[in-house]
Amino acid sequence: MICPNCGKEYNEKMTCCISCGADLVPFEKDTEQTVIGSESETVLPLIPERTSGTGELSVDIQDGEGFVRNFENRADEQVIPIQIRSRGTALTGAVKFTGSLITSLIMLLLILASVGAVMLRLVTDERNISEFADRLDIMALPVEQSGTETVQDAIYTMSLGTGLSRDDIRLIYEESTMKDFLAAQLSEYGEFIRSGDAPEKLTSEQVKKVFRENVSVIDNRMGYALNEHDIELACSEIERAEPLLEMISAENMEQIIGGSTLTALRLYGSVPAVVVTAALAASMFVALRAINRKSTRVLSWGGGAILAGGAAVLAATFLFSMQLPYSDSDKVVRTIVKCTCDVISPDLYSIGGTLSVIGIILLVWAESLRRSEKQ
Repeated sequence: MICPNCGKEYNEKMTCCISCGADLVPFEKDTEQTVIGSESETVLPLIPERTSGTGELSVDIQDGEGFVRNFENRADEQVIPIQIRSRGTALTGAVKFTGSLITSLIMLLLILASVGAVMLRLVTDERNISEFADRLDIMALPVEQSGTETVQDAIYTMSLGTGLSRDDIRLIYEESTMKDFLAAQLSEYGEFIRSGDAPEKLTSEQVKKVFRENVSVIDNRMGYALNEHDIELACSEIERAEPLLEMISAENMEQIIGGSTLTALRLYGSVPAVVVTAALAASMFVALRAINRKSTRVLSWGGGAILAGGAAVLAATFLFSMQLPYSDSDKVVRTIVKCTCDVISPDLYSIGGTLSVIGIILLVWAESLRRSEKQ
């Protein structure tokens, strides 16, 4: 007996297949035989029959006794996907990469522009200006741009014969109202940069007025009261600082920088400019999403741009705090820029650190999503 379904052979007593349950049928001899001499010889098909869809190889071999031997090869099929990249697919990938790179670079530039606008507002902030005036060492500034004589040297020279030492002059400055006067003047300059309202021109007469207000402080340090001759002598020496006062006047600043440049600075340092540049930087995520379908790529490109922006802010703040970019400048510039960096660098470090943390978080998020997709 033989199973018509799976081809298994059984003896004549069996009625059904124990493998598939089909009813057995009587066995019939294969007609594909030839007789050569007195021996029976089986002619096998040259190509074995393969059952469709199962991967099973079935071959029936009939021996000389009339029995059919069924040899089956049941191979476990393994489907291996083959991805074929056409030129169109490669071109699309290159276009996406280029578009993502350009978009991320634009995001980086917008981030830096927004931070620059914030930095300009920090420089012109009244609270920071007051701290700047407190930190700035006026006594160490040169009286003339090309000269070596400092303000402290000039005051010491004009006070010869009074018994005041250089240390006494510095202590008088620290105890006087000169710092408050300086902070008020600088605040007006900051407002001039922000809104365009020109401050009152700083003259030697104003400095003389401040000097007269602090004569009592000088008397206490000297141990005796200054007479009118001494006061007039000091005022005449103050007039020697007129070139320096003229150099830092608002009119001279506008002539050097240019009116259109100052107007551009006012627009750049305004609150709307900060908001617009930051919003445009954030909108680049929308552009990245339009270019890349996968969220992992959007997060990777955006996170990389933000991290690069934060790193650039931190690096620039560190370099300027160390005076590296302006180490060859004159003493006035070095002193003013160093003092400015000392005042605003904590805020800039906070901004750069925050941007770096956000960028790292986005990159870690992208990596976690990529691993989830692989699993």
